[in-house]
Amino acid sequence: MKHNGGFTLIEIVISIAIISISLVTLVSAFNRTAVAAAESSVLTGATMLGQEKITVANDAEFPETGEGKWETDERYPRYRFRKAVTQTPFLDVRLVTVQVQYDLKNAFDIQGYMIKK
Repeated sequence: MKHNGGFTLIEIVISIAIISISLVTLVSAFNRTAVAAAESSVLTGATMLGQEKITVANDAEFPETGEGKWETDERYPRYRFRKAVTQTPFLDVRLVTVQVQYDLKNAFDIQGYMIKK
């Protein structure tokens, strides 16, 4: 018999299997990276919105205690937030909590203390 130096069928099948497994792994890693980037973007937006609302609350008059209703901000259309103010053991100090949701799922809570001026 004469050997012409080509690949056998089994070598081709094994190489295709190795390439397929490698591609599936790469696509899976890419998908996980895309999901992590999207989640990071949601958390960043929620953090920015919550921090802004805490800052606005600190610049406002000393708030009454209670829980506010859910509100939206036109700059963040898929987010909503609400502010809750609770009394601390100190008369001139209140705890302000801002809850932020993204597509009606809790995304971020931030708290800060306000001192009566």
